[in-house]
Amino acid sequence: MAAEKNCVVISYYDQRDPRELVRLLRSMRKFNAGADYEILIVVNSTGKEPLNQRSLPLRDRITIISQPNHGYNIGAWEAGWRYTDADSLLFLQQECSIRRAGWLQAFLEKSQDPSLGLLGESRNSAWAVPWQNLSTYERFYEMPEHEIDGVAVGDRVKCYLHHLNAWGIDPGYTADHLQSLVLFARRKVLEAIDGFPVGKNYGEAIASEIGISRKVVAAGFRLEQVGPQAFTWIRHPQWCPAPAPSLKNKILRSLRLRKLVGSD
Repeated sequence: MAAEKNCVVISYYDQRDPRELVRLLRSMRKFNAGADYEILIVVNSTGKEPLNQRSLPLRDRITIISQPNHGYNIGAWEAGWRYTDADSLLFLQQECSIRRAGWLQAFLEKSQDPSLGLLGESRNSAWAVPWQNLSTYERFYEMPEHEIDGVAVGDRVKCYLHHLNAWGIDPGYTADHLQSLVLFARRKVLEAIDGFPVGKNYGEAIASEIGISRKVVAAGFRLEQVGPQAFTWIRHPQWCPAPAPSLKNKILRSLRLRKLVGSD
């Protein structure tokens, strides 16, 4: 029997600093994944000069494809899983970075449970309440690009429910979902749910994030956070700020700065 193929699908928006992507790739090389994998970078392209593969680390293991810029990172992930024939897929944003060795193996081992459909680094359990209650809490938090049929709405929860229903997604009893910063799924699950819903603006993108999890649950699978705490294996700077430098690192940095200042 042929070994299963693992793929890390990375979304990259070509208006972002490519150094973010380089940092992610270097961190993937720094920490042993615990399993073999290929890398697929999906560029959400605005027509800027194409990503230069020669400037990236791990060049021999990278495939780069481009698509018109739409759907944010979820749109890139949707294109990515359909492009590759991998059996298991880890989806990352370009801003992510690896925290410790065994990062891919952790997802692979946990996903051996056939009842698990979707794994992530962060679960938005605060939204694991009935939709009706959630609407009461959240309806007055107006956010940009939250529209129904082109008309702005102040009730963001109503906006999300509208789009889920328009996409044929059963919203279920609660809005419990995994954040679309780091996700992992087996191909059989992605095929069962017919992939990710893709939104065209910010409000629809949030609905898409919720919709991925709700599609998985509606198909009879479970959601789970991969580690005992959020961002155990892979971090995202927006949600998991870098730790403050240690005293040792502060002293070393100070010495380096003094050497540079006094080098003349």
